[in-house]
Parts: sequence; structure tokens; C-alpha cells
Amino acid sequence: MKTLLTLDYELFFGQKTGTPKACLIDATERLLEELNKFDARAVFFVDAAYLVRLRYFAQTKEKASEDYSAVIRQIRNLETQGHQIQLHIHPHWYDTTYDGDNWKIDTRRYRLGDWSREEVGKIITDCTGELNRHLRNKVFAFRAGGWCVQPWQHISRFMKANGITMDCTVYNGGQCLNGPHLFDFSSAPSMGIWKFESEPCRLIRDGSFTELPISSVRVSPLFFWRFALNRLFGDLSVHRTFGDGGAMKSKRSELIRKMVRASNIPVSIDGFKSSLLSENYRRALENGKTHFVAMGHPKALSEFSLGNLRSWLTDVYSRGEKLELLDSPVLTVQREKEVIA
Repeated sequence: MKTLLTLDYELFFGQKTGTPKACLIDATERLLEELNKFDARAVFFVDAAYLVRLRYFAQTKEKASEDYSAVIRQIRNLETQGHQIQLHIHPHWYDTTYDGDNWKIDTRRYRLGDWSREEVGKIITDCTGELNRHLRNKVFAFRAGGWCVQPWQHISRFMKANGITMDCTVYNGGQCLNGPHLFDFSSAPSMGIWKFESEPCRLIRDGSFTELPISSVRVSPLFFWRFALNRLFGDLSVHRTFGDGGAMKSKRSELIRKMVRASNIPVSIDGFKSSLLSENYRRALENGKTHFVAMGHPKALSEFSLGNLRSWLTDVYSRGEKLELLDSPVLTVQREKEVIA
């Protein structure tokens, strides 16, 4: 089984974004301390829209210039250490302003699908170029901000033009039908990897793009009740996240749905969700899965989640397995043919 750890490298999107030092740099260093114990490598999906805007404001704002230099330095170091850097885009950064100290977040156009075709083309080209200018190995994989990868046909031409041939956004059974998040993965194939063309959830054997989905787990409402109670009464010394910002508020209807109905969530190393990590890894092995893809965010890590990450990595490496990186486009095609056959 091919096992990967993927991280969304980004700030928070509530009224308090948090600082790059706490949410990105220091949190990532804590993560690397654990990975280095196993000589493990991870895939970092870097929010390039944030970098584009940070570089823009760095021309006139000293703090932005300092932050940009520090973040770019870490991204380059990550690649030098053998980790993989790929493309992540939260387009609302293009509507967000900076006063020299704080960001004024505007999430009214949160999804790429909220922007015109012309605007989307510019955003994707800007973001891909911004990442590639700092890397030895050019990006070829994408993860949509907030899982909002649909409609793919709105962005596919620009992805292809910028060398993006793989998506890593979908998770089986995932669904959010209330904005600003808006996605529906209920029809996704129960496969570890597949080809697609205009819709990431629809298998097309000779499609131009590859979907490598995030592994998912079905949870009962009880999980979210425990999650909520843990936030209210849990030990902050182990459960406080490393990031110092605040999340974007979810719609009340979405919260109620999770509290009363079973739902699918991505397998994650974040916070309380990391308690499900090892169990679902072993289940994937038992069920003969071809891929196990965990995700997370440096900003959302905690002492609790690092402990669960450590236990999971111990399990993985004690079996003679290891964390792997995304295959290059050529190797991906070869692997897909083997899976489909």
C-alpha cells in the first residue's frame, strides 16, 4: 500500500488569520521534528495565493517583506530536505487586504468557481509561477482550498496549461452543500487512484488528469459531540493548536447536520481528528487498499495530534513501510495502468 502524508500549508481564514511564524514556520518545525525521527518525507500543498499577495504587499510593508522572506526560506528548505512542494490555492486572498500589521479577510469569493474564467486563468498562472520560481522541481499536483475543486471544467484548461496533471482534493463521501464551502464527492469511485477529465469524481480511463483522493472515514454524530466537548473542557496543554489564528465560521446548518447524522471526513493528523489515524491505517491494510493518504495542516497541530502522528509513524515503519511522495506524471500513468488492470 502506498502511504502518503499531505499537509495544507496555510494561515487561518477567520477574522484572525494568525501569524506565519506560529501557523506555518514554528508549527512545521514541530512536525519536522517528528518526521525526522523516522527519516520520513511529506507532501506540502502550499497556499500560493497567500504568497502572491504577501509578495505584493512586501513592496510597501516591512512586516510583509519579513514574513515573505521567512516563509520562502522554509519552503526552499523543505524541498532541500526531500519533502515535496505542490500547489494549493485559496483565491479569496486576491480580495484580501493588508494594513501593515493585520489581514482584512474577505471570503465572499472563496472558491475558484466564484471567479470569472479570465480571473481564474490569471490566479492559477500567478500561483503556479510564484511557487515554481522558488523550487527545483516544478509543481504538478493541486489541492483546492476548502476542498472546493468543482466545477473542474471551470479551471481545467488553466491547470493543464500550467503543468498541473494531478488533483488531490477529493475524499470519498465528502459533501458540503452550504457556502462558502461547496463541494459534493458523494459519487466518487471507491478507488485509490483514477483518471478523469471534466469531473474529478467521474472515472475516465483515458482522462487527461489523475485523481489521488484523500482517505476518508465515516463518523457518527457522537464523534462531533466528543470533538465539541474536547474543545470546551479538554486539557489545553495538549489540545491547544500551534497556530494562533481562528477558523472561518461554518454555517449553522452544516454544524447541525454533523451533530445529528453520520458523515464522511478526511483522515487527518489535525487535533482531535488524529485520534482516528492509526485505526484507519490498519483498516486500510486489512481491506487491501492500494493507497492511504492522510492530510493535515501545520496550523492545526497540537501536542495531542503529534502524539497520534508518532504512534502512526511507528506503526508504518515497524511494518517495513514508509511515507512516500507523489509520483511524477510519467510514473503515475504507469501505476494507474497497473491498478486498472
